[in-house]
Amino acid sequence: DEVAAIAVQLARHFEEARITDKAIHYLYLAGHKAVQLSAYQESIAHLIRGLKLLDTMPDSTERAQKELDLQLDLAISWQGSNGAQVKEVYDAYSRARELCQRLGETSKFVQVLGGLSIVYYVRAEYHHARELAEEALCIAQSTKDSLLILLSNWYLSFILFCLGEYTTSHRHLKRIIDIYEPQKHHHSLLSLRGSDAGLGALAYDACCLWCLGFPEQALKRSQEALTLTRELGHPFTLADVLCFAGCLFHAMRRDGNGLQENSEALMRLANERGLTGWVAAGIRYQGEAFALQGKLHEGITQMQKGIEALRSEEVFLYFPETLCTLAETQVKSGQLEDGLATLEEALAFVEKTDERQWEAEIYRLKGEFLLMQGEDVAAESNLHKAIEISQGQSAKSLELRAVMSLSRLWGRQGKGAKARKMLTEIYNWFTEGFDTPDLIVAKELLDDLQ
Repeated sequence: DEVAAIAVQLARHFEEARITDKAIHYLYLAGHKAVQLSAYQESIAHLIRGLKLLDTMPDSTERAQKELDLQLDLAISWQGSNGAQVKEVYDAYSRARELCQRLGETSKFVQVLGGLSIVYYVRAEYHHARELAEEALCIAQSTKDSLLILLSNWYLSFILFCLGEYTTSHRHLKRIIDIYEPQKHHHSLLSLRGSDAGLGALAYDACCLWCLGFPEQALKRSQEALTLTRELGHPFTLADVLCFAGCLFHAMRRDGNGLQENSEALMRLANERGLTGWVAAGIRYQGEAFALQGKLHEGITQMQKGIEALRSEEVFLYFPETLCTLAETQVKSGQLEDGLATLEEALAFVEKTDERQWEAEIYRLKGEFLLMQGEDVAAESNLHKAIEISQGQSAKSLELRAVMSLSRLWGRQGKGAKARKMLTEIYNWFTEGFDTPDLIVAKELLDDLQ
């Protein structure tokens, strides 16, 4: 980009002339432009060089302001280039937080709190993440700045999604979508965050809508997010949207072909653009796609590879969903004990982190596996637990799956009428998506229970 190239040349010129403040200014401009282009290694080089020059300057308010700008973009760059650089991201945001407090910087403090909330979100420390995101939203609302309010709702929305608070998450996402205008907000959001939170909101809303029992609206939202993001062409935002509107969404609805297409697109983009933090997620989801397509051995191998890669990068979110698919695939491969052990690992993760997003499915599968061992009483208890959790979350799609599992059990026990009544009630709740796999199977099961 011409602007960035000129800024680099000017920075070098002023550095050689020992006009340090001008050199720092142009290094910041070059770094900031590189952040917006998702050229993170380049931006890191410029910003670190700027910070080293800054060390030679005397302490002052102006120096602190320059450092704040550099640290904010550096945090975003570390996060973008490699999700594994959690320490570097944390250190940059923590220093930025100190500088905001010293300078009384309100708007940048919102960015810092939101950025820190993502650090804790990635580590699956959701309650700490939520506290920071709620503080960011509170401050943003006091500024009445619509862009900061949009951004802060975004931070909070995906944390709530992980906690299984789908209704509240959807409410925050809807606020963003109602405000967001792509042409008006795209570049401003890239400048503030290094990615487009409006497009990210569309991606998460697809997942939320599916969980809440609106499969057609969810699919439409997913397609809208992916189409619009490809049109706008920002690499990091596209990776984010591919991961959630593409991979997570299709994993939840068990569409193996859609999942394979999006996981491979994510890995290709990540490798081409040096977005290494997204590669492990792509591997994990490609493994799930293989499993859903019946390639059991490849699926198990790839899922385990992806999980280990994520662990090594200190990225822990959405493990229960993948562990459930892994457990199911192990059982299909004849490894029932391994499948049960994997579910116990998923449950331990839920209890440790409070990530409740896929908790109902863990108990449903545990019930199914215990049935295979002939433990009908324990199985039924787990299926009731799955229904209870999904109802508490208003997660109608997950409730439907749990009710189907319990209906099959009751049908085998000679309680067909009771099973049919329960299944009819949840089936009749749905107003759309009757051509989707879960609802097709539910209808067939209803017919069988007559």
